[in-house]
Amino acid sequence: QHYYITNNLRMVCKQFSIALISYVNPILCTLLLILTEAHVLWYTFGIIFTVAPLFLLVNQPSHPVLYRAYFIGAVASAGIVLCRYSFHTQLGVYFIGLSVFHITEYLLTALFKENKLSLDSFLLNHSTAYHLALTAGMVEYLIEYVNLEEDKFYPVMSYVGGVMIIAGDLTRKIAIITAAENFDHLVQSKKAADHKLVRSGIYSLSRHPSYAGWFYWSIGTQLLLCNPVCSIGYAYASWKFFEERIEEEECYLLRFFGSEYRDYKEQVGIGIPGIKGYTISPEFNEFLNQVKNE
Repeated sequence: QHYYITNNLRMVCKQFSIALISYVNPILCTLLLILTEAHVLWYTFGIIFTVAPLFLLVNQPSHPVLYRAYFIGAVASAGIVLCRYSFHTQLGVYFIGLSVFHITEYLLTALFKENKLSLDSFLLNHSTAYHLALTAGMVEYLIEYVNLEEDKFYPVMSYVGGVMIIAGDLTRKIAIITAAENFDHLVQSKKAADHKLVRSGIYSLSRHPSYAGWFYWSIGTQLLLCNPVCSIGYAYASWKFFEERIEEEECYLLRFFGSEYRDYKEQVGIGIPGIKGYTISPEFNEFLNQVKNE
């Protein structure tokens, strides 16, 4: 068992290192080209040449963690280039924010939930609906920019969106760190032996801070891009998704922790307007009281 744990930790450390280095590599290359005032056309060649040392590092050119992390880093690099060399500053900041969101999901999973670390931890394949939402946001941005050009942008709207992106993602990441091994990207239908109810830190302000953070982050991305249609669409779609998700999750949490979670539920809200979570029936509430008094 000790041998298995040691090997697992080594694998996680390797995956973490590969992801971090692969992500940072294209970003450093881009910053170097900008700082040295290299022509933007050389950007592509610089990116290509940075791939070689990465392949030597892992000795596996098709390593799935490498090319996912590298792709996410390239998205951030594209954002930096847009901020530096074009009028699409909002789009550049959006790419950077999107990149940071996905890479930190994987890295924090590696640090605090290593036994659940997988390619899914990047959340790149979250769902078809998520991919369609990203596509819709880009389509609206391009259509409106082509027709309106600079009249599309409203500085106040973009600033509010930027603040929501930072605050939302920070809230989610603090929640992941606070919950540590108790956090999971998937709703758990069975209670793990070491699963504990976390009520301290940011969980004393919201009982689902990771969901609340993601909710505001998603809306913020569209406000940043000054996408009025997708801002409303993202708000509605995210609200519906988290309403159903939280209700399902709280049903299991009440089974896991009983009256402890019920009391916590009564004391702490969620932080998303209009979402109250699982509704406890009078019969179930009476049952919880009986179990608590035994």
